[in-house]
Amino acid sequence: MRVGVDVFGVEDLFDGDFRGVLEFAADADRRGVDLITTSDHLGFSRQAHADRVRDHGFPFPLERPWPEPMCMLSAMAAMTSRVGLGVYVLIAPLRPALLLAKQIATLDVLSGGRAHIGVGAGWQEAEFAAAGVPFERRFGRLEDQVAACRQLWGPPPAAHSGAGFEFTDLYSLPRPVQSRVPVIFGMAPSRRNFERIARVGDGWTVNPADISQLEDSVSLLRRCFEEQGRDPDTAEVQVLLPTIEGRSGSVDFEAVKAIGQEWLAMGADTLLARPSALRVDRGDLDDFLTWVTALKSA
Repeated sequence: MRVGVDVFGVEDLFDGDFRGVLEFAADADRRGVDLITTSDHLGFSRQAHADRVRDHGFPFPLERPWPEPMCMLSAMAAMTSRVGLGVYVLIAPLRPALLLAKQIATLDVLSGGRAHIGVGAGWQEAEFAAAGVPFERRFGRLEDQVAACRQLWGPPPAAHSGAGFEFTDLYSLPRPVQSRVPVIFGMAPSRRNFERIARVGDGWTVNPADISQLEDSVSLLRRCFEEQGRDPDTAEVQVLLPTIEGRSGSVDFEAVKAIGQEWLAMGADTLLARPSALRVDRGDLDDFLTWVTALKSA
């Protein structure tokens, strides 16, 4: 199993100074955390944000900063030496396939082979409109993008014909250090989506809304890998640990650990913890990292 830390919102503990996030990432790297992730949105319309808060309990205020994740991860690459670097999750269809491939390959080179990227199709139509990208059929385009990245990351020249783009005899360097960059898809648990993952991806990152279906979903994902001639045991399953309150109203970290162990037994293999969601204070970050790394032995 792997343990990871999602650093989105950690800057609040450093009075909004993102350099504090980089120092925290370096500490997590030294302490044995396996994966560091951050989150992605390019922007929000006021109405879309209000609708998301009302309908889905979206926990982030409209004016919260969302640093561009590939830039953040590149800075973290310079501050760390062994931890994997990822996104939970990158809204890949907002970026052209050629640019996406270049960004991830560059991160992999800068980090010495540590890119581990979660991708998703997004939910906010206004965000796509602002970027000049069609919202319709974005799930199919996401698979197409990753397939194109795989071609661009292989031996040049690359060729691919996709939805709205095409290239032949194309050289795009540098190539990633890893022979296969892990790409983890954040999608609803359906056969159609899991077939997409099995064709071009490496695993599934679970939306908290879908966690009740975890065990059956993991079984379906592994069957889809087998049907594609791939080893089902290589299908990664990421879950974000929930906030569970005790009677006092504070976070019950023993209960959070217990639910993480239940999810591991159901087939998850990567537990992510977000300090901002677990209400960790700046003075408690050291204890938090001790707790996270202890999840592996527990």
